[in-house]
Amino acid sequence: MSAPARLAARSAALAALAALLALPAARASIPAAGRFFDDMAIAVKPGQQARFVVGDNLDGYFEAYTHSYSKGEGYVSGPAPLFQSYASFIDGAQNERADASESVLPYGHRVRYANGAAEEMALLSKKHALAMRVSNPRAVMLSIRPILKADAQSVKITSGADVVVIAPSAAVDGAQYMALAADRPFRADADLTLRTLARTRSFTVVAAFGASAEQATRRARALARTAPIEAEKLALYATLSKSYLATSDARYNKALNWAKAASGLFVVEQYGSGIWAGLPWFRDNWGRDSFIALPGTLLAAGRFAQAKEVLLNFARYQNLREPRDQHYGRIPNRVAAGRNIIYNTVDGTPWMLREALEYVRYTGDREFAAAMYKLAVPYFEGAIANYVDADGLLTHDDADTWMDARIDGKQPWSARGPRAVEIQALWYTALQSGAYLAFQAGDQARASQWQAMAHKAQQSFARLFWDGQTMADRLRADASRDLKVRPNQLMLLSVPFDDFVAPSVQAKVLRNAVSELLYPYGVASLSQNDPYFHPRHENAAFHHKDAAYHQGTVWGWNAGFTITGLNKFGYQDLAWTLSRNLGEQILGLGTLGTMSELLDALPGVDGTPHPSGTFAQSWSVAEYVRNAYQDYVGFKPELLENTLAFSPAIPEAWSAFHAVLPFGPDGAQRITVDFSRTHDQQLWRLRLAGGPARKVRFCFLNADKSRSQLSFDMRSGTPVLLALSHGQALLNGKALAPQPRQASFAATIGKLEFVAPRAYREQDFPMLQSRDALKGLIERGEYR
Repeated sequence: MSAPARLAARSAALAALAALLALPAARASIPAAGRFFDDMAIAVKPGQQARFVVGDNLDGYFEAYTHSYSKGEGYVSGPAPLFQSYASFIDGAQNERADASESVLPYGHRVRYANGAAEEMALLSKKHALAMRVSNPRAVMLSIRPILKADAQSVKITSGADVVVIAPSAAVDGAQYMALAADRPFRADADLTLRTLARTRSFTVVAAFGASAEQATRRARALARTAPIEAEKLALYATLSKSYLATSDARYNKALNWAKAASGLFVVEQYGSGIWAGLPWFRDNWGRDSFIALPGTLLAAGRFAQAKEVLLNFARYQNLREPRDQHYGRIPNRVAAGRNIIYNTVDGTPWMLREALEYVRYTGDREFAAAMYKLAVPYFEGAIANYVDADGLLTHDDADTWMDARIDGKQPWSARGPRAVEIQALWYTALQSGAYLAFQAGDQARASQWQAMAHKAQQSFARLFWDGQTMADRLRADASRDLKVRPNQLMLLSVPFDDFVAPSVQAKVLRNAVSELLYPYGVASLSQNDPYFHPRHENAAFHHKDAAYHQGTVWGWNAGFTITGLNKFGYQDLAWTLSRNLGEQILGLGTLGTMSELLDALPGVDGTPHPSGTFAQSWSVAEYVRNAYQDYVGFKPELLENTLAFSPAIPEAWSAFHAVLPFGPDGAQRITVDFSRTHDQQLWRLRLAGGPARKVRFCFLNADKSRSQLSFDMRSGTPVLLALSHGQALLNGKALAPQPRQASFAATIGKLEFVAPRAYREQDFPMLQSRDALKGLIERGEYR
């Protein structure tokens, strides 16, 4: 087609879009709470036992299995917890859960019986309590029996007129009391069965916990009067719908809402505001994990006050000891009760500074920016004094990155010191973040100093890590380049605010890493072609599980920055296929509604991924949420510049979506997006609600995978209609002139596909040729 013909075709397309703009908008809306949770329900067939978990957002969680009364840990909170499960009865006959239809929900579960009866249970957020309900279509005598844990010994049960109190064993220091109260008069049997005194169609029992009988009793009585299950649903609905995204793919929407709910269960107050790393083992606030999880868990969700509390809680533990030690200025690696605060991580504070600035950009909170500047000063003083080398790069111990496993607490299983690739990207980001905070605080001297250091690190990194074709995973102590293909190099593509390495280098990194590491179910921690590769995480006949922890095993959170990189360069359809597959893991693999810490590098013989590690991991589901809002929709506000920035990468499979995107100090301000697509034409309907006028910066993908950028102003309450077609744009029917933003690197990257996992055959993998092969290499000093 000639140039005039192409121009005529584009003009005709824009004219057609202008006609579309004149049509009234069919605005989507968020479904009501009942429909919202009905859509989220994960049904489990009768007889099938599947694990589910709910958090109390204080210090506990409830773990159970469908169609079971005894599997799972029950409500875990404090020493020697008491509550395991419950059973219900109709006219004295027990409802048999094994034969029922059961659905898992983000607050608990719902069970329906063939006789018409139903059960519903909710763990009540921030209440140290749970509520159980049995209902029936007609009025009958209803009963609920709480089931105590099998190891609950020597408890004492006391019954009153409207409450039953279970006192724990006196031998367990700090164990909690449990009190049972109900919404209707009842009598209690010796086996803890609570029976209504009259026929009724619904009966709700609250089990509340406390340090004393009086505290537990007060809680139980108060909650029993408040329709606690309905109240919990409405509160959770408000949290989950504060930000919102519904695409044309209902299955993805369901997985996304579950990921948001699952990431929220890790937000706790056990050691001050924090985010647990994983269940059941990592019920601590880990610095690195918290700040990797924070944008998906709290920022994308519009939970800005809680994000600020998490940041401030870590800030109060900053190492400011005098005389200064090697960890001066760092925030902790882990905050946990009863143990020393430890600071042995190189990337915790850089991750925190990165997320502190991201919080400021979402909210415009200048006062908080000033507080984070004060944290940055001692951090950089300590880092410069102890860890920055002559090239301006940040050095560290072999096991001080996220790949931190050690053999019996000694030698690292996967040495990555003294200069790892992602640590340098984080160091650069920390310096740029610090310089920005210093500038906002009026400290131009430190802003200039830290910017100069960032530039030096950038120049040294390009010279030392990149040879024109391959990126080193680390520089060894002898300055040699470690060329193991690991996912860490992909974090170079997700550096916020600007580019640490040139886009042309990023493109080659994306091609190299994806072509070796990206399976349909996740990203391997080491190429399957590497001699150190371990195909299974737990493979006791050959090695300790930590040997495989970072030597091939798939980590769920690594998919997050991989999808960021794919979307950045226009490979969102491959990213979308990965997201869909991860969504199926959330909805049906392992613990329902969440993601495990790990998967075996190679699937089982039936091709199904095999979960490993913790059964629920915070950063895995958090990154799934972040990808939706920040990478596909592409929303990243910059309120200190009064700008709402979009860099979308809409998969071809999305014909439409509706999004509600909050920002501002309390999240009350929001921009609503209604997107639709016809062939190669995109229509964006934007509506700003609350606050002053804002500048919108829109950086969109073109058909050739390049990006163009345009800007316009918006006022609250005045909708904007943006039409995009063939690199041209109309704003409310008037032509705009997009400017080139990023060149296409499609020719460099080429076609990207998932890696086909190798078959599991022991004879094909060097690490399975002898017992503890990797351990032997490390202990003999032969690991490279």
